[in-house]
Amino acid sequence: MGAGDGSKMQAVIWADELRRQGHEVEQVNPWGHYDWKAFDIVHVFGFGLWNYDIIHWGSRLNPNFVFSPIIDTNTPMWKYRLATHFGCEKLRLFSQNYILRKLKPDVKMFFARTDYEASYFREGYGIGEEKISIIPLSYRSVAGAAEETANSADGGNFASTREPFCMFAGTMTQERKNVGRLIDAARKYGFKLVLVGNTGNQQSLAALKERIGGAENIEIKGFVSDEELKSLYSRAKVFALPSLNEGVGLVALEAAIQGCNIVITNLGGPKEYYPKGMARLVNPYDIDDIGRSINEAMTDDTQQPALAKHIRETYSVENCVRQLVEAYKKAMTN
Repeated sequence: MGAGDGSKMQAVIWADELRRQGHEVEQVNPWGHYDWKAFDIVHVFGFGLWNYDIIHWGSRLNPNFVFSPIIDTNTPMWKYRLATHFGCEKLRLFSQNYILRKLKPDVKMFFARTDYEASYFREGYGIGEEKISIIPLSYRSVAGAAEETANSADGGNFASTREPFCMFAGTMTQERKNVGRLIDAARKYGFKLVLVGNTGNQQSLAALKERIGGAENIEIKGFVSDEELKSLYSRAKVFALPSLNEGVGLVALEAAIQGCNIVITNLGGPKEYYPKGMARLVNPYDIDDIGRSINEAMTDDTQQPALAKHIRETYSVENCVRQLVEAYKKAMTN
């Protein structure tokens, strides 16, 4: 597994479900000593320079290496493609982009979470379609709330129990999360906004408060327990994730399966998880588009409960891991 929390979480969730479905799984330290030949599949998660040695040399011992690089970018494709060609393998002067291109012969299958991510495999690195599988991520159950909401999704009236506020959950200090423009939209369009998650240090929190100014319709909650997060998901009419750069946006899936209407970025792969009409897509650089879309979502009773039902049936961990197992089998026979 790589160093990023997101890639580790993805690996751990899949490993737990693989075990539940009857498969043997060992989570390894990349720098440990193992009998690599004993594994049917070696699945590497995360995009880092350490990948080169473990995959390049490990594939000599076991040919069934598969790779989830986890690429979150909006870099123009021509720039991305160009970056993959600069490096010197012999001098070990290379970037992550360069080594991924060099690892193509050593990897049986590359896993993408969206077709948008897969397009960077195809067009950025020249990886053939036959070596790419799209395995979506599953929603996360928050303190049992997802199951409870899902059980009522077919007949429950989500609209009647919703409060007219929009929530955001995530790291507010990350520029890519676009919380600044979300705050600006709330100030301009007057909707109630509740911000949940990491506010960083005192300096970054002060900057958020300064941007909010005297707007009484915006509340910073910071970190909350799973129980409180569950309560917010079950009450909020709208969940907004107008990110500048996002791989999947798992928090939006969490919110959607609990009955929130979704307003999400139109950039990158997240929109692929929502059938047409089941989420409002926004230009994350346009404050007016964000504000108008959130206000419209406040009175929209057409998204739910159909959206929750769709996510429950399509993106359950059981379903996603069954697809993963089939992809493993395909990789082993290639």
